[in-house]
Amino acid sequence: MRVGARSRLRRGLAMLGVGVFIVGMAVTQQVNAPAAQALDLPTWDDVQAAKQNQSAADKKVKEIQQLIVEGEKELDRRRNLHSTTIQELKDAEAALAAAADKAATLNEEAATSRKEAEEAADRAGVIVAQMYRSGGVDRSMELFLDADGSTTDALLERMASMSKATERNSKVSEAAEQTANTADSLGKQAKSAEAEREVLRADKKVKEDAAATAVASQSVLVTEQEEQQRDLEIKLEALQDKTTKTVDGYKERLRIEEEQRKAEEERLRKEAEEAERRRKEEEKNNPTPPPPTGPPTGPPTTPPTSSNGWTLPTSGYYVSEGYRSPGRWDHTGIDLATACWTPIVSAASGTVRSAYWDGPGGNMVTVDHSNGWQTRYAHMVKWASVAPGQWVNAGQLLGYVGTTGASTGCHLHFEMIPGQHDGWFGFVNPADYIRF
Repeated sequence: MRVGARSRLRRGLAMLGVGVFIVGMAVTQQVNAPAAQALDLPTWDDVQAAKQNQSAADKKVKEIQQLIVEGEKELDRRRNLHSTTIQELKDAEAALAAAADKAATLNEEAATSRKEAEEAADRAGVIVAQMYRSGGVDRSMELFLDADGSTTDALLERMASMSKATERNSKVSEAAEQTANTADSLGKQAKSAEAEREVLRADKKVKEDAAATAVASQSVLVTEQEEQQRDLEIKLEALQDKTTKTVDGYKERLRIEEEQRKAEEERLRKEAEEAERRRKEEEKNNPTPPPPTGPPTGPPTTPPTSSNGWTLPTSGYYVSEGYRSPGRWDHTGIDLATACWTPIVSAASGTVRSAYWDGPGGNMVTVDHSNGWQTRYAHMVKWASVAPGQWVNAGQLLGYVGTTGASTGCHLHFEMIPGQHDGWFGFVNPADYIRF
């Protein structure tokens, strides 16, 4: 091979190597980096310029509408980055609830069966006592030894009666024994079901921790995309408005709305802090603890007639659908219909367990309370205003009412779950604890 040819070959191989390296880097970056939208988004100057010409405005409207459609797809992708993890948690919760119901049912059946066994044993004892008091076998033997023509019929009648009594006693005793065996079997089944429930409780805790960890990084990604969508919607509205020639009014409205939201957040935060301060001061100054102001520590026995210390989670609402309404057993909360962007606050003090996207529930927040209760808030208009692990006081802002997820109108879907620490009692009707 000539020197020139070898030189060209080496240069070609070197270029090929560089090309492979570049392609490899591009593929690696595409796999590892989040699929962010690299879009040429319109500025307010673009919108203002387009408003000066109807043809340009129409073109810009179509452009922004398409950007909103594409943005919704990206928002959906970001919201569902950890949908598998959330679904695993929901499946674990469903399995735990079913196991808890099974254990409770078996315990109830075992208790009923034990009571029946005790009553059956008592009946058998009464029959034996009656036979003993009436003379039993010994009395019959006397009749036999003293028998003559006048007592033969009495003896036969007595023996027949004894035979029937013995037969009856045998049947009652057998029934008592069978009932006792059933009670024992149900008791063992209940213990087994309780053990299964505890295994599933531990699994649910693992899944809940995994979900909380997984979604912790989603907040920035989702919030960024939500803000982009909101910005595009406002600009589209400004373009389609025919009453003004400038966009300054829309920009000013945007600024005012944001200031009002921040002012409301600050007001709610201060109110929650002041309420918490007063509560602690009251506890300090009262040697005798006041009536309970926090959530109850166990499942309900009879529905209370007051809110029992819970804070209303939103305002200006009406109850649009109740807990487990007819035909919707899976509706495990209460719907409070009110305007979108109405503040949602924590119903009691506690720690934010997770802020996440749940398909049917939309944007959601879960709060754990110190006595083991948990509350959940669904369909928020945007990602939560709080972060996992954050402490919140009763009445502190969590987010805003919306209609995300499987929702047909602006409302808060509010759920309550007792006994997370020392027992699982499933969802309860919030209306049994809060006077809505």
